[in-house]
Parts: sequence; structure tokens; C-alpha cells
Amino acid sequence: MALASIWRFWMVLLFLSGTLSLGCERLQLQQVLNTETLSKLNAMGGPFPRHCIRQRLSLKTKPLNLVKLSKELEDRIQIVHQTLCHISKIYSMNLGSVTWARDKVEKFRLLLDRQLGELEECIRKTGSEHKLRRNSAIHNYFRKLEKFLKQEKFSDCAWEIIRTETRARLQQLLFVIAQISRRN
Repeated sequence: MALASIWRFWMVLLFLSGTLSLGCERLQLQQVLNTETLSKLNAMGGPFPRHCIRQRLSLKTKPLNLVKLSKELEDRIQIVHQTLCHISKIYSMNLGSVTWARDKVEKFRLLLDRQLGELEECIRKTGSEHKLRRNSAIHNYFRKLEKFLKQEKFSDCAWEIIRTETRARLQQLLFVIAQISRRN
């Protein structure tokens, strides 16, 4: 637990050291919020349940590498936005069978909403909303996750698998945001 806190603190310091531009200080806040969102996701449940390992194999999708999707700054901002929108949509689905504490789930969802709100405000300020377009790789990946949840009837194991996938995407977003920082 102490190692996780140290890692989180280090990541916040690392990301705050860079200056994100596009004329929007809110992008700096994205790094902090994303780190906190990742922390809340980890706190929602413990380690991956052993009884779910077999079901993990039934998820038929290749891992999505958000870091390698684009070299362009505007595309990276779009990747962050689209990914957060999809994650928010998934965690608004049927959570009836999850074993996670409801208050932790709600804190996670509120942080996702705050991240999206801050990013959308930043996009509006810079006037780049017309450049946001759908990335088909992201769309297809999250569509498969939604389909998997429905096929598995929103079981507790299906949700644990989705939580694992979400964790990987949020960790990748930390690097995408850092790439935005380095470009400016």
C-alpha cells in the first residue's frame, strides 16, 4: 500500500514538472486527476480474483495501445477525450453484480466526470473541438468490452476483467498526457 502511495506521489510530481500548453492550465490538472482516478479504480477492488481467470480468456480483443495511436498533438487530445468518454459510458452500465463498495464506485465515476469536464473546458477554450474526431481503434475496442459485459450478463468476473482493462488504459493515458507535455 505504501508503495502505491509513493508511486502515485512520484507520478503527480513528474507530470506537474512538465508544462502542458494549448493555452490551457486544465491539461496539467488532467495528469493529477487521471492519477487520482487510477487510484480510485485500484481501491474499488483488490487483486484480480482467481476464480475469474478462466473467464478472462473469453474476452476476445487485442490490447489497445493508446500511446502508439498518433503522433499529432490534436489526435492525442482526442485520444484522451474519447477514451475517457468510453470509460465513463461503460461504468454507467449495469453494476448490479459488482462486489465493489458503491461509495468507491461513485467516487471513481465522479472523478471520471470531472476529468471529462476539465478536458472539455480546455478544448472549448482552445477552439479545437471541431478537430475532435472518432478514432476507430478506440471505438472498436470499447465496443468489444461492452459486448463482452453483455454476453457475460454483467457478472462480477466480467466487471473485474473490465476493471483490469480500464486500469491499463488509464495508465496509458498518463503517458499520452506526458507526450502532449513534451511536444510543447
